Amino acid sequence: MRVLYGAVASLCVTVLLAAPSQGAVAADDTPVNLLAADMDTTMDSGTSPLTQGSTTTGGTQQIVDVGGNNALELRDASQGAALASYFYHRFSTGSLKDRINAVYSLPVGSPAEQFVLKFDLRRSAASDKPVAKDIYAQIQFGNFDNVMVPRFPVPSVSLTGTAAYKDTSGALQPVDDSDIPQYRFTIVPNGGKRLVTSVELGFQVRVDTGGTDEAITVDNLGVYDAGAINDTTPPSTPANLTAGKPSQDSVPLVWSPSTDDTGVTGYDVYRDGYLVQSVSGSTTQAVVTGLVPGTAYDFTVRAKDAFGNVSPMSAPLHVSTAPYVPSAPAPFPGTQQTRSQWLWDKTKAMKEEEGPINIAEYTAQLVDHQDVATNLGKLDKLYQGYDYEQYKWLSRMYAYLMAGDQFSPAMLQDVRHYFGQYSYKKLPQTENLRMSTYVTGYLVGQYLPDVADTNGTSGAALMAASKANIEEMVQKAVHGGWAEYESPEYTIMTYFGLNALYQWSNDPQLRNEVKMAMDVMWFEWANDWDNGYMISSESRAKGDLSSVNDPTWRPADHTSLAWTYFGEHRAQQGVGESDNPAPSAYRPDLEYVGLLAWSGTTYTPPALAVKIGQMTNKSYTSFKTNMQNSSGNAMDVYRTTYVRPTWGLGTEVQYRRVDNWIEDQPLDLRWQSDAANPLFRVSVDQGNAPVGNYDQPAEHRVMQDGPTAVGVFKSDGNQTENYVNAMFPDTGSIKERRQVDGWTVVDTGTMYFAFKMAKPATWYHQTPNDPSNKVKTTTQIHPTTTPSYSYDILRSQADRNGWVLETGDTSKYASLDAFATALTTKTRLDTSHVDDADPRLVYHSLTGDDLDITFDDPTQAPGATHLVNGKPINYDGFKLFDTPWLQQDQQGSRFIARVDDQAVVYDFDNWTMSTRGEHG
Repeated sequence: MRVLYGAVASLCVTVLLAAPSQGAVAADDTPVNLLAADMDTTMDSGTSPLTQGSTTTGGTQQIVDVGGNNALELRDASQGAALASYFYHRFSTGSLKDRINAVYSLPVGSPAEQFVLKFDLRRSAASDKPVAKDIYAQIQFGNFDNVMVPRFPVPSVSLTGTAAYKDTSGALQPVDDSDIPQYRFTIVPNGGKRLVTSVELGFQVRVDTGGTDEAITVDNLGVYDAGAINDTTPPSTPANLTAGKPSQDSVPLVWSPSTDDTGVTGYDVYRDGYLVQSVSGSTTQAVVTGLVPGTAYDFTVRAKDAFGNVSPMSAPLHVSTAPYVPSAPAPFPGTQQTRSQWLWDKTKAMKEEEGPINIAEYTAQLVDHQDVATNLGKLDKLYQGYDYEQYKWLSRMYAYLMAGDQFSPAMLQDVRHYFGQYSYKKLPQTENLRMSTYVTGYLVGQYLPDVADTNGTSGAALMAASKANIEEMVQKAVHGGWAEYESPEYTIMTYFGLNALYQWSNDPQLRNEVKMAMDVMWFEWANDWDNGYMISSESRAKGDLSSVNDPTWRPADHTSLAWTYFGEHRAQQGVGESDNPAPSAYRPDLEYVGLLAWSGTTYTPPALAVKIGQMTNKSYTSFKTNMQNSSGNAMDVYRTTYVRPTWGLGTEVQYRRVDNWIEDQPLDLRWQSDAANPLFRVSVDQGNAPVGNYDQPAEHRVMQDGPTAVGVFKSDGNQTENYVNAMFPDTGSIKERRQVDGWTVVDTGTMYFAFKMAKPATWYHQTPNDPSNKVKTTTQIHPTTTPSYSYDILRSQADRNGWVLETGDTSKYASLDAFATALTTKTRLDTSHVDDADPRLVYHSLTGDDLDITFDDPTQAPGATHLVNGKPINYDGFKLFDTPWLQQDQQGSRFIARVDDQAVVYDFDNWTMSTRGEHG
């Protein structure tokens, strides 16, 4: 329906689009609709100008007759999860976009311009369950930054409070800024530094589950230029900002209203300096959602008026969210059976956010004969696809072998086609991907003997080739250690493959070999487990989610499996992405550990390993070696660990490197805590990786002597990567932190530690809600690069640098004051050679030892560069395992695990295992 609006007295309207400000027009002039040239705003064509966002929400749109004129009805029907129905028109060219950018292109300081969104509205179907907040109109800009260009110049304010929506006459009624003040928006010139790339006008309708249809009808869509802004007086500063009772993920805020000579039109709410919410000028409260449990935030508010003027920020309000409370914590202390059942039940209840990807969930439910038809349909969808990651192939094989007896003939045909899409031959890839490839190929040959891979190999020939590749990997691992040791993401993938062979291979010899290999993995996990925490450096620790794991939350990795057997000092609260409280990317397609909790699993870890893992009073120093990298190439990794009953420190240093793997975590300090993320770590920046993750052993050299660690750094000249980061968790796991004579001194409640940089450093703070590049500006912007928890980050930039980490048990120091006094009176740090061509640092420790480290070349053999009391650390003398319970020489064929008078001996020459007593 074509209706010409009369002039609005409160508007100063311009009619020329070429220039952004041409003065006021006469009161009887007709305002120009900037949308009219870009779309059919009056529906006269008989076709909707809007696109429906999704066809699966129950939404429909149609042209309807209202009083003899065309209008557009937008309808939502209850369907499935009651998703909202969204309809939009997006344009990257046109009069409105050009007009907006003409204003943005004016010099900074030029008068701002106002625009008004208008349209006619009626409620044409009144649902008995409308979702009011999701019935709205909005305008969205492309290329926004929420500083110079807002994402939503017209935000999604509910239409349900307008007179037009409430009217029951059946007639269309106008809606504009007199109904919703946010429909008047301001464009502030930025000198052309940022322009919009698109403009989107959208409408949304939503009815809740089980409700009748909800529909709105709209017509005469328009955006009108309201002229230049003359007011330059900002509103007063919002006062008395206070918080209500925080929840785990939200904080309610309230403040006193601001005043303004032309009226306050809105308030912007900021979290840690980032705009998170805008409310109307009549509202002086907001609830900030999407926060992380047990996390501290600073909130501020500022007021704005219709002319683009903004008040100063309010005084900051420091608020912490409530601690994480799981919906269903694990049984505590529980038994291996009850903990495994909990993990299995968790697997069946995984959160599903996109498409059919939760293969572990579908398989577990099928095994328990739950929702069979639906789960078979979802699995079949997966078999009809193609996967590039080899561990997904293996997960599909698990599903087939665990639940394939329920597959229809047509589905079995999809299974056969799926596994015939891949090559299972030997490949140059990472350890877990190689293992996944070979194991899948072996089981395809055994269980689908007439399915040929892309090389034409099938049946016995495929089994033989795959077995040879598997045995080569196992031989290297049992003699030289697994490459992806303690990797939070990838250790479980390799184990997943070995377990599949033990479960389903019909070759007794191969089953025995993989069982012995898994046994040794379990012994290492047991050795490193300290009542809920893995005390060790880490290979291939990618992202914050791959570094954190503790009784509050741990990834669906090998530590979750270890916990089912070993237990921990408090109840496990959450496991896997479904329980992850951080707003990070959800990747359930990588979560398979729950399938290992299946009651039909035949493998069980050695009883002696379980006994070691369940020890709660460990106190030891251990040394280990790993002799390959993830590609299977030569690399010597020397690992040192110092453990006490409630905490532990692990480090590593690499030599004889062939490839430049940078995914290690060279220093982990963990301690028991009732709070989340009791983990301190040190790393150096790498490329676009997140702050505090990855490392570059070619530039960062670390050594450890008992409770003390030191490191030196030498940049390759890249000025975006010459940062050393010390990551202090801000989750409550640190009780007190203070600065003493250049040291950062910390009380965790169960131990003390202190850290000191050789060069000046600056403190930063980052939460999971912040942009991932807040601190490290070169970080890739992606959900998986945000931290899982909040951190205070001590960050030092220098081409030459060094650091010291000192630790102390609470049994040795009566208080944090006593620990700090010991640091300042008993230790000495010599940084006079840090700026040498090869940086050198000398430190006299609390134990009275002199640690002397000089930067050296990781591609070479160890030399006389890491000294303790003047003597080089004999890295080449490290054994593969040298712990109180585990012994094996480098490339040795005999592994011994011993607890008191019990011992088990593994002979990898003959692939036999024997037990013996203390003198056997």
